[in-house]
Amino acid sequence: MRWIRRILVVGLLVGTWWVGWEFVTRNQQLVSVHYVVGDTAEATLWKVVLGSFFAGAGIVILFTVWISARSGLVARRYRKALGRLESEIHQLRNLPLAPDPDEPAQLAPGVPRARSATGRNA
Repeated sequence: MRWIRRILVVGLLVGTWWVGWEFVTRNQQLVSVHYVVGDTAEATLWKVVLGSFFAGAGIVILFTVWISARSGLVARRYRKALGRLESEIHQLRNLPLAPDPDEPAQLAPGVPRARSATGRNA
């Protein structure tokens, strides 16, 4: 099984080399590329085509990295918000449903207590 894989890999490499060689030998014409802001010196057609291919691939890779990083940051922000909400739910689940009637009411510090009918603090 290993030797079949090696034969396939060698065949693929030889095939790629052969197609590349044919591409280079058939595209030897000199061309110049005219941009919006200028033009280039003359170069062989195969160099211009390969350069354009790699420039386009580089732009696509940069765009993909930009989108991936942006969506990763958004996902991170949502994970943090989810963690905060889950901790809030956990805190709310631990609160008692009703105050115990046997225990005196606990007020926050600095909140005055209500006065009873006798004029004393409760």
